[in-house]
Amino acid sequence: MLRKKKSPINPVALSKKYKCDVGKIIRAWKNGKNDLELSKMLGINMYKLVQIRQDITYAHEKARQNEKKNASFKTSLLLKP
Repeated sequence: MLRKKKSPINPVALSKKYKCDVGKIIRAWKNGKNDLELSKMLGINMYKLVQIRQDITYAHEKARQNEKKNASFKTSLLLKP
């Protein structure tokens, strides 16, 4: 059975940091809304939306790098007895 991976981002922490509903913003992005539409719809500054997007991208990239690093340790020929 496949398990759903835990998301590398914490929407609650990001919501506190930026004082807006980050979960709602993520859902809107997934539904195809662009930053300009979100800015007008939610009354959020465009700069804040760009920062949120960068934080999310950075968290996902960091998780991918950690996963790749852990996988390389498991498959390394030097570490096998």
